[in-house]
Amino acid sequence: MMKLTKGKIILSSIVVVLFFIFLMLSTIVKYWINDNSEELIGRKIEIAELHFNYAKLAARVKGFSLYELDQSAKFISFDELYVNINPWKLFSGEYSVSEIYLDGLNVTVVKNLDSFNFSDLLVEESEAIDSTNLNEEKQTVKFEIRDIKIKDGSVNYLDQENNNKIDLKDINIELPVIAWNNEKSEMGVNFSIGKNGEVSIDADVDHFLERYTIKLGAKSLDISPFMPYLKDYMLVSNLEGYLDTKLTVNGSMNDFLDVFVLGNSTLNNFSVSDAGGSPFLAAKSAKVNLDSIHVGSSYYKIRAIEMDSLVLYASLYPKKSNFETIFQPYLLADSIASATIAEEESDSLFYQIDTLSLRRGVVRFVDYTLNRKFVYDLNNIDVDMGTINAEALKIPVVYSLNLNDGGKSAGLASFSIKDVYEFHLKGDVERLDLMSFSPYTEFYIARPIIQGEFNYTCSINMSANALTNQNQLKISEFEFGEKTKDPNPIKAPVRLALYLLKDKNDLIKFDLPVSGNPKEPEFRVGKIIWKTLMNFLVKTAAQPFGVLGNLVGSNPESIEKVPFHFLQDSLDLSQMKTLQNIADILVKKPDLKFSFSQETDIENEKILLAVRECANRFFQSNAMENKIEDDQLLTWADSSFEFRTYIFSQINSNIDKSVSDNCMAVVGAQELSLLFNNLYEKRNSMLSNYLTDSLLVKSESFEMRKVDLRNLSEEQYTPKFRIEVSLR
Repeated sequence: MMKLTKGKIILSSIVVVLFFIFLMLSTIVKYWINDNSEELIGRKIEIAELHFNYAKLAARVKGFSLYELDQSAKFISFDELYVNINPWKLFSGEYSVSEIYLDGLNVTVVKNLDSFNFSDLLVEESEAIDSTNLNEEKQTVKFEIRDIKIKDGSVNYLDQENNNKIDLKDINIELPVIAWNNEKSEMGVNFSIGKNGEVSIDADVDHFLERYTIKLGAKSLDISPFMPYLKDYMLVSNLEGYLDTKLTVNGSMNDFLDVFVLGNSTLNNFSVSDAGGSPFLAAKSAKVNLDSIHVGSSYYKIRAIEMDSLVLYASLYPKKSNFETIFQPYLLADSIASATIAEEESDSLFYQIDTLSLRRGVVRFVDYTLNRKFVYDLNNIDVDMGTINAEALKIPVVYSLNLNDGGKSAGLASFSIKDVYEFHLKGDVERLDLMSFSPYTEFYIARPIIQGEFNYTCSINMSANALTNQNQLKISEFEFGEKTKDPNPIKAPVRLALYLLKDKNDLIKFDLPVSGNPKEPEFRVGKIIWKTLMNFLVKTAAQPFGVLGNLVGSNPESIEKVPFHFLQDSLDLSQMKTLQNIADILVKKPDLKFSFSQETDIENEKILLAVRECANRFFQSNAMENKIEDDQLLTWADSSFEFRTYIFSQINSNIDKSVSDNCMAVVGAQELSLLFNNLYEKRNSMLSNYLTDSLLVKSESFEMRKVDLRNLSEEQYTPKFRIEVSLR
């Protein structure tokens, strides 16, 4: 039997004690950190599990939580952290970690007015390490970290000053290796932002060349959380859009300005609303294709800018426009400093846009400065611009657009940024309906425009010392309505002037040549053209129906319009007679073309439609036939006790409102619009069919024109087909 010596007993005891110490060390450390964390760092730490693997020299932490300073919530937490250290490389003077795995990381960052929720954890300046000594040791420090993985991480950022929150979710990072003395390092990061946003970052670091390359990708990145940071530039209440981007950034590790950027970015379903909630700017997509950008040398080259379905809402108010209101913070900023910077950088700055294009653009303009609101739309705007840079002598522009769903405009232009006086334009406007501009003529001359079509051809050639401008205008079938109650600031013999200017074809043709020196202080070519044009627009046109009436022995007024009553959907004898006269005129004047524009009072028509619809429902519910005449509907509806009882029993009815108001509520706005549109189209069809089928009028001899019902004057509320005549 082997006898234990005193020395062996002591040695064995030490081994046993060390075994139990190492066995219990992780538990001891865990409880010690849980109990003393507040004394160590001033915050509470909780660790659910802590394990040491002495064979692999690894540590595993589970259920870690670092609380906020007031212990009200968690600042940092994670489900599991695993770190495996490679100690053998310490002998060669290199720190090495073979694996880091972090699962379920959650970080909450809160920014207050002047600090963050982790400011207390930062090292004070007085405690900072002397950078001089650090730089001396920097050359000898070596480290290597391999197989870094972060799984299902999230970062929650709250900016209390701007009341803004940004959530980064599903952060997944895979980093094969990062080493100081290695030639290259690679990193891959993927995470989600918001509901659908995805972000990917791939980074390569070349330590030998001391350069890095970052590939940044984003898909469906919600930009709305960034709205509070626009407050220094814009007054907006809503910002929406989703960003898709693929960018490559190549830069120097020694010079932060030595950075190249290329790639493309697309902003989809973008919209901005002003401070009052009204829309200001929207776009289906806006794509920027970067050719190359170098920050250090102020080199900015963009291959293409492409915009699709851009919608701009422009409003003019008595004191200012919505542009001035929205950009008020920017306009109030100090412009002197920016002008100084621009002057200093102008010599080295290079910028270029190879192509700029817009498709299906829209401008919705509203003018509130008149006696009544003016609404006008520019639709289907297409613009193509050539190479744009500071040295280009001629930047080409091709454009086309529709004017309020009626007229059209198109043209070619060129301009120069280097020489601001260099400008050339050839453009035209076709079939512009002047009736839409009644709010302006009512404001200035107290008369609405009843009808009129405007055609315009323009050429401008301008240089530094000379401008030549040719304007050819043609206004057909122009007619003012009766005098309104608007103030009349312009006193002019309108009727006499029109009599002298109109030719036998009822046309106003006017060639306006303009020339001058653009550098003269008083020279304003736009003012000259507009003033001359307005002098023509304020004149009344003699109607052509006097001559046409004599051709068929009819009163001219009887062929100027086809009156009808509300709810009418078939022709009566008087209307047929008017159309017969028009057919007879076309036999004698086959080159003429008649246009029919249906005008009506939308609101009154919808009221009657609602009452008739409810009456039909009432009679159907009682298995009776509706025999009430259209012109008796309102009287019957107000006097019928049974009908009133029926209406007030319906959903959406209100006993405190009138019968007609309740009828509109019962039918609903959507169905009323459908009923009105169907009636409107039916009238157009019945008139067109009667001309072609019954009177054998050729289809090319007449047209049914679309009317801008939003801008009708009061006298145009009377239901009728307004008739215009022109040459085919």
